[in-house]
Amino acid sequence: MNQIKKLIPRSVGGHLHAVHFTNEKVIASEESKQIPFVIICHGFSGDKYEWGRFTDTAVALSEVGYESLLFDFSGSGENERELITLSKQARDLEDVYEWVKNQGYSNIAVIGLSFGGLTLLVTNLPEIKTKVFWAPGFYLKKMFPSSMVKNLKKKPLKIPASGDFEPITIDHTFVEDLSNYDANSYLNSLVTPTLIIQGTGDTIVGLDNTREAFKHLPQDDHHKLVEIDDATHDFKGEHLVKFIELTINWLKKYL
Repeated sequence: MNQIKKLIPRSVGGHLHAVHFTNEKVIASEESKQIPFVIICHGFSGDKYEWGRFTDTAVALSEVGYESLLFDFSGSGENERELITLSKQARDLEDVYEWVKNQGYSNIAVIGLSFGGLTLLVTNLPEIKTKVFWAPGFYLKKMFPSSMVKNLKKKPLKIPASGDFEPITIDHTFVEDLSNYDANSYLNSLVTPTLIIQGTGDTIVGLDNTREAFKHLPQDDHHKLVEIDDATHDFKGEHLVKFIELTINWLKKYL
């Protein structure tokens, strides 16, 4: 397995820092364009590595012959600090998806964690094979009520970031932007094969919210919610192993 650092062009100028995990046996071969490719989206205040969780995921994907791309959303991780909004992240994901397609890959899936899951939900990704949501923050705007706007207009909020990266920054535009997205309307129209994995011990997103969201999806074999006993929002160890195992088994059905 090779890890190749990339700079993904943004449609509005600038770049997004990323790491491409490739299969060294097929790199530079036309065969590499046909193997499954997974884009992985980090959560709020996270980064492309997600405290090592995404690195472990990329390694596990490589072991079954898949390639993957970890990247930092604008304003997060290695990227220059700027105000974060859902709309910006959706545009970032579109840019990343277009970059992957432009490399010749077509057998593509996306994993979204927490705020990255909400981003995945609202982003238009035509021809995507399947979507996997890890502890998705579909109803994030409940955590950022409109009453926060007044305070955030007075002073932007700096929030500690993962790893050794600088804090991320939000202001009133973050909350106002969230209000432009009705998660249920996106869920109601989600026909792409979808797996949601949620821990029963998650007090950040809340299992009740995820169960409510799942009711808006088609109730068939191509849309599934799996609950992991005792896993929290910051799942790791055996819980992370379970998240990865369930994800790979699902991806094998559609990639």
